[in-house]
Amino acid sequence: MQINVNGANHNFLEEILTISELLIKLKYTYPIIIVKYKSMIIDKNDFDNVLLLDGDSIDIIHIFAGG
Repeated sequence: MQINVNGANHNFLEEILTISELLIKLKYTYPIIIVKYKSMIIDKNDFDNVLLLDGDSIDIIHIFAGG
């Protein structure tokens, strides 16, 4: 399946992925991550429940601070 993440296409062997599984596969490890899917901001508690299908598009932003 193909998922568009932040404007770039990524191919996966799975037919369905949750947002949590996608984050693991793409190695997003920052503690604060914002996910926009189908024009909605997805709550972190729902990452295990939202299913991504072939052709879906998603925006993932990781927030970090430094000084």
